[in-house]
Amino acid sequence: MTTLQKMAIALALLSPHATQAQAPGDSRKDQSVCNTVAQTVLAMNPSGGLRGPWQWPLGALAKAPGGMVSIDAKGWRAKTKVQALDRLRQDYRAAPGLTEAIGSLWDDNGTFSLYRFGGSSLSMAEAVGGTASCQYFVFFDAPPAGAAHAVAAPPVVENAEPFTFCVKTTGYAGEVAGVPAFVVETDRDSTVELSFTPWRDGGWQGQCTVVIRFSDIFEMTDRFCKDVDCNATAEQALSLTKKVDQSPQAAQDEANGQDAKFKALKKLADDRPPDNQLPTFGGQIHGLFGGAYNDFAEDSVLLPVVVSGETYLGRVGHAAVGWRKVPDYLFAAYKKVGDSLEPVAGFYISKMRGKPVSAAAN
Repeated sequence: MTTLQKMAIALALLSPHATQAQAPGDSRKDQSVCNTVAQTVLAMNPSGGLRGPWQWPLGALAKAPGGMVSIDAKGWRAKTKVQALDRLRQDYRAAPGLTEAIGSLWDDNGTFSLYRFGGSSLSMAEAVGGTASCQYFVFFDAPPAGAAHAVAAPPVVENAEPFTFCVKTTGYAGEVAGVPAFVVETDRDSTVELSFTPWRDGGWQGQCTVVIRFSDIFEMTDRFCKDVDCNATAEQALSLTKKVDQSPQAAQDEANGQDAKFKALKKLADDRPPDNQLPTFGGQIHGLFGGAYNDFAEDSVLLPVVVSGETYLGRVGHAAVGWRKVPDYLFAAYKKVGDSLEPVAGFYISKMRGKPVSAAAN
């Protein structure tokens, strides 16, 4: 049985037992939460983090003074499906419909965790599976003096496409300004969107969002050169990478209008594509991801690189392994040797988030 089939069964089981998806609320109050979050983000000055404090904006926000936003980042993880169901029955006195729905959601091939929305009785069961680390949810209320029972998922989950909560979009059980809330973080590289759906008066309220735009920091962490001026080539590589990052299509269109030397090099690359890995000439990449992300992603761009009057073929694209790619870039330069191309340089360029330049509530 596929994961999607399991999801369909779980949702069908939940339908007759779930409480209302959305209760009447004060939209102005919910919107003011996002306005405050946006202001908090711009006022923050977090520190730490392997790739800077803004690599996980929600985590930085949860650590901010004042406790405006909190998330249950640890929860409780089951080792087996049997252990999970036993805990639900014994500790939560789960109703049969809830255990059946959760049992259909998860198998022992993925992970299963329970999370709590702040100090409330609202909880969330989460199953994560597949190479894309997709999340699947069951929400339930566990009152101190009664049986735990399923509640409807927030609209952002109910209306989501099948693979929405995968790779770049993550849902969390949290609390905002003392109110339980389902929090979603969507990573779009230089932009991150946070959405908050409060739970109040026995139902989900209106969702509000905060869109954060970050400055970009580029750093060349690894350089590999052979028979070329490495400093001059690296300077060109960094400049061209920033241009591609701003607009890949515009950079490619500009390059296509270049002189005959570049067009001849590009034709060689089209006829005999160079190796898909970054040339290192026996060296090793020492960036955060090590040598794992040493393949060019499919969206790589070919550009001319002119060093000391000589035109080389430049290739710039995100670092990737299989279908996975990261914000970092690879840059390679090639020269013509006979009827083929040979690499003369390879650079690993890290792209990290700097400080937020804007944070707007919607």
